[in-house]
Amino acid sequence: MRVAYIDIETNYIGTHQDQKRFEDYENHLITVFGVRIVGRGVDAFTQIIGKDITRANVLQILRGVQKIVTYNGRSIPDGIKNRVGFDFPVIAAQLGIALDREFAHTDLVPECWMRNLYGGQKKVEQALGLKRKFEGGDGAWAVETWLRYMQTKNKKVPRRSSGLQPRRCLHAPRDRERAKKTTICSVTPTRAPFG
Repeated sequence: MRVAYIDIETNYIGTHQDQKRFEDYENHLITVFGVRIVGRGVDAFTQIIGKDITRANVLQILRGVQKIVTYNGRSIPDGIKNRVGFDFPVIAAQLGIALDREFAHTDLVPECWMRNLYGGQKKVEQALGLKRKFEGGDGAWAVETWLRYMQTKNKKVPRRSSGLQPRRCLHAPRDRERAKKTTICSVTPTRAPFG
């Protein structure tokens, strides 16, 4: 089976300053679209940047994929808390594609909830004992990196310094396997995931 692990970075251009901004999907412009495809002799990572993020380009990259895995990406409410995630609603709003309606999909957030793992991906990775290749970098850092790219048009800026994206896509297969095996977590939830 060929599986795609997807993560996006966005630049919020709306006016909400509270939690509502995470549900204001139309005003999150996708700045980086990362995909790692694994299976059937393939292990490839691709990033689409800026204006190259189009419906046609995304569907081209996903050609031959049977399943998509995300961390907080779902647009269909989960069966645990009846919540949607972030990535797929933004992708649907920006590109007109409901990826979890087009492909089989697993979102790791509900999988983690079933195993008492709560928080953002970084916190779950720490609870599972995973070490990041790219330390640092949060959402604000990703936006700063994007703005630097927009000023310089140096395409190496997002690829070299956007550690959030490759890390999420590259660790996803390992995260999924560890989460399946983990039943107890010693991490106390500090905040609910956005989804």
